[in-house]
Amino acid sequence: MPKISVITPTYNSEKTIDGTINALLRQSFSDFEYIVIDGLSKDNTVNRIKSFIPAFEQKGVSVRIVSEKDNGVYDAMNKGVSLAKGELVGITNSDDWYEDKALEVMWSKFSTVKSPENVMLYGIERVWKGDHIYNVQRRGAAFISEGSMPHSTFFVSKGVYEKHGAFDLSTKILADYDFICRCVSQGVELIEVDEIISNFRLGGISSSYFDYYTDQYTVQWKYGFISEKKYKEHMLSLKAKKILNKLIKRW
Repeated sequence: MPKISVITPTYNSEKTIDGTINALLRQSFSDFEYIVIDGLSKDNTVNRIKSFIPAFEQKGVSVRIVSEKDNGVYDAMNKGVSLAKGELVGITNSDDWYEDKALEVMWSKFSTVKSPENVMLYGIERVWKGDHIYNVQRRGAAFISEGSMPHSTFFVSKGVYEKHGAFDLSTKILADYDFICRCVSQGVELIEVDEIISNFRLGGISSSYFDYYTDQYTVQWKYGFISEKKYKEHMLSLKAKKILNKLIKRW
């Protein structure tokens, strides 16, 4: 069995998937499997991934590609988690990429924890806007109540998924934040790794301002980070901003 499972959800990703895959082929750690869950891409995504299979085989890494209709990126992630055989599971999206020693660093840390079946590891995320570094961000576990954490850096024990489930599809934009909060609320340990683990490119699913903050406030209220009164105030403010935004566009 592989020590680590790496999952990539894809849909029409032929322009960016090479960077994601090449980063995996550069990994200093090779005891992992690669699972791609594709949502029936209409472009050349699947063929691009298949073209890399010989390089993965030379590295001793098995590749599994599932291409079928899904209900969005978090549904694809859930499918990947259900197929994962590794003790530790990482998810890297098709326009993101890992640092060259990311898997080695995370496995090294995972190997030292006292209760490996009950941990989620996370590190520092480098954020890109176009071809330029936008910022380097981290949010420690102590600040989980304030907003989402750098999910592209997360490596989660398979035991955590088996015990607490995976992503709630009713949370459209921040199901990763909901998942992390759910696990922490039930006693899963968050462990920070003080290294850059992943590169995240701005764009994608979390870019809608109104959807993003609707999910954030809902998750914060759900897990008791904000009161019901504060939640309603936030939602009313978002509704007003959305109406004003529509009016401004009309003008």
